[in-house]
Amino acid sequence: MMLKKQIGPNSINIHMSGIQTFLETNDVELRWKKIRRLYPAKVKKTGAKMWTTEDIDLMLRNTRDLRQKALIHFIAASGVRRGSIPGLKLKHLAKVESCYAVTVYEGSLEEYVTFLHPEAAFWLDRYLEQRKNDGEYMDSNSPVFRKSYQLGIQKVFPMNEELVLKTIWHVIKKSGLRAGQEKKSGRYETQTDHGFRKRWNTIMKTTPGVNILLVEKMMGHSITLPLDETYLVETTELLLKEYKKGISYLTIDSSARKQAELEKERAEKSELQKRISEIEDLKQRLTKKEQEDRERHESLLKLLKQEHQKGNTTTISEK
Repeated sequence: MMLKKQIGPNSINIHMSGIQTFLETNDVELRWKKIRRLYPAKVKKTGAKMWTTEDIDLMLRNTRDLRQKALIHFIAASGVRRGSIPGLKLKHLAKVESCYAVTVYEGSLEEYVTFLHPEAAFWLDRYLEQRKNDGEYMDSNSPVFRKSYQLGIQKVFPMNEELVLKTIWHVIKKSGLRAGQEKKSGRYETQTDHGFRKRWNTIMKTTPGVNILLVEKMMGHSITLPLDETYLVETTELLLKEYKKGISYLTIDSSARKQAELEKERAEKSELQKRISEIEDLKQRLTKKEQEDRERHESLLKLLKQEHQKGNTTTISEK
């Protein structure tokens, strides 16, 4: 009854589950079925909206800070949770063509691979180059995103989860995207950080011809098909092939997006030409085989006629 006045109705069960576990561990038995009848009815969840491409473009145009730009691009392009940022190190980035492959939660059961498209990779490279120019010594264990510093040679600390959220919030507020918005049940309709992940998920899953199962893997979601975790072994190349299908939609800057669309068209045209070439090659091989079979057949018939003219029926039967 007290919680009804303090938290949202959808969170009651979460709080009560902890209390129930504590009491059961200490052998205190209560009529939980009866208690649950007092729970308030759940309401429609808020925070379901996503940041649009136009929203993110506005954020980026309202900041000149390279770390802020790189961070916004990183989250928007990869779809990672903000909680993964503090643990990311340079060794978790691998250049693949013009993209970056990002290994998230390396060494844990939740480990997965996602990507940064060329636009996001460009801004990340600029941010890392700035740190090098400021005198920071960087190796494979250096954090991808570090806390603010006055001198690059200062001891390096990675951005923590709270700082990541504050940085994103600062850019959003500066761009005016929160102006006039009100919270519902303690949340904005578009969540500060999760709005980027929702956009990534929506874009990738609505991209024509994409394998949704591989998109789920690039989001770090749990397996959706029975035994799939055991038998499906995805490779970086396979995942990148799926990621490329959505690059033109994930790209923020209009000129960069047009370039991505042109590259996608070139890749599709190249793939089509490759398939046409393979089909033509197959046709030629089939035609050649048919010709060889025809010549062999004609040679056999000629031989049979010659034997028949000689009256050698035994030879004809054997042939």
